[in-house]
Amino acid sequence: MPRKVAGRSTPHHRSWKQRLQSKAFKRTFTTVLTAEFKSLATLPVASVLDAKLVRELIAQCGAHMMNREAVADLVVDINRRAGKRLNRRRESLLELLDPALVADIDALLDEEVAVTESVEDFIAALMRQEFIQRLFTDVVFTAIVSFNKRVNPLFGALAVQVLEEQIKGFIRLFMPMLQRQATAFAINPANQRMLLNFTRAIIRQLLNEPLSHYAAMVSTGQRRKGEALIRTALTDPRIESSLASAAVAAWDDLYAVIRDRKVGDLLRLDEHAHWLAERSVEMILPALLRPQLLQFVADEMARAAADVS
Repeated sequence: MPRKVAGRSTPHHRSWKQRLQSKAFKRTFTTVLTAEFKSLATLPVASVLDAKLVRELIAQCGAHMMNREAVADLVVDINRRAGKRLNRRRESLLELLDPALVADIDALLDEEVAVTESVEDFIAALMRQEFIQRLFTDVVFTAIVSFNKRVNPLFGALAVQVLEEQIKGFIRLFMPMLQRQATAFAINPANQRMLLNFTRAIIRQLLNEPLSHYAAMVSTGQRRKGEALIRTALTDPRIESSLASAAVAAWDDLYAVIRDRKVGDLLRLDEHAHWLAERSVEMILPALLRPQLLQFVADEMARAAADVS
């Protein structure tokens, strides 16, 4: 058996390297991959992918292999580049979207929305939040003072200066009733149309807004705070663990849906097999020409030749 000497130029090494660099090998490799892709299209996903292995790779990459600081730097840099590109765009989203899609969005917003029991509970809980209570109190107080300023200017000025806390305290006594009425108003089907029209108007405005305006909405200070938050979030081990768990769960759900589907049902491998094979060869050949892989194959060829002889 030939002795393996790393880096030594042997006949097998030179032959294999020359073969890899030849046009004939590239054509043959492309033909083989084209046939393989067409064959894969007929197979179920479960026979092509090792679900357990993919799951382990996802979990390992998320929990141990990812350099959190480097990933945070990449996300921040990509976000900056995206912002600069966005700032140069003058067209709106409406101009980029297909008119039929815009019409479908409008039609969807025009549909009636059935408020489920869970939504009602969410709205009721939202109305009980301290912020909402303060908002209601301020709104009612402002309405009372504004009304009395018109009817009795002296009382209005006096209320602002002296009686504000007393009036607000009186309003808070009726807060549970206000919250119930606000909740009933929000879930009333007759009032949902107003909310839908308002939502529709906002979405329409966003679609009509030039893309460059989106970038201008965020100040330099806000952008820096956002980048700091991104770095904190992506370097937090607990968030990393949660993301890894979410990725694994997402893979489990995806695999459960596609495992019995044919690969060709998901990817148009049959009609694009040759195109995909050509691109795959362009990516694989440089890897095969890497010194370690080149030497490995040459050594294996030498072993095979020795075994035959």
